[in-house]
Amino acid sequence: MIHYASGMGLVTAAKSKGVWQIARTSLGAMVSREDAFLSEPLTMWLMHLLLSRRLGIVAPATGVADPWFVLFAEGRFRLGERFDLNAYLNLLTERHGAKQYLKPLAGLVARMYSEQTCFADAAILSTSENAAGELLFRRESAPLETAFFPAYAVFLWLIWDEAFGDVEQVSFDELAHETRILSLLGWDGAQAATWLDWLADQHLAQLDRYTGSVVLLRLVKTGQVIDRLYSELV
Repeated sequence: MIHYASGMGLVTAAKSKGVWQIARTSLGAMVSREDAFLSEPLTMWLMHLLLSRRLGIVAPATGVADPWFVLFAEGRFRLGERFDLNAYLNLLTERHGAKQYLKPLAGLVARMYSEQTCFADAAILSTSENAAGELLFRRESAPLETAFFPAYAVFLWLIWDEAFGDVEQVSFDELAHETRILSLLGWDGAQAATWLDWLADQHLAQLDRYTGSVVLLRLVKTGQVIDRLYSELV
């Protein structure tokens, strides 16, 4: 649970001499106050994105929780639109070797998005059956709804902090390439543009399109974006 909470950006955690030192992050404090049981699909989507994010920009690319990163960021082209659990397991095996723990881990990742007590209500990973009755999975795109846009903004600011440090202006194409944000959201450029325009309308970022691709300039700090996380919910 500590690793889950840390991967989702809710806490910072360090272990020394067998004792955990845990502290809530600014995001953790906000979620604890507004949605302590992670019942809002908006919260679930943000937690999912953070758990599935890339770990910095080190090479080769790896994830904060690599099985999630493999499935939702790196595996879109390898696995295709629909895939079964064996295909996902094979991809994990190619990446990590033939480890006994990978099969139950692959099942654990899939169940996280199908159990009602977990993230099923967010409809992040849907299921269907093929003609042979075999279970197939499909990654769903993040909702392109204004109510969710503040959550994606929090995600953007947090991964921006991790990948580019104190840089306040960056090409969105470069940021997307390094962080895999569009793969994680399941969006194309036109869908991303709708959200980027919202960021500009909310005076969170300034967009410069004169260079041919969008260049983002952050106008507010990460804490201010976190403060607005639930601002669009009715």
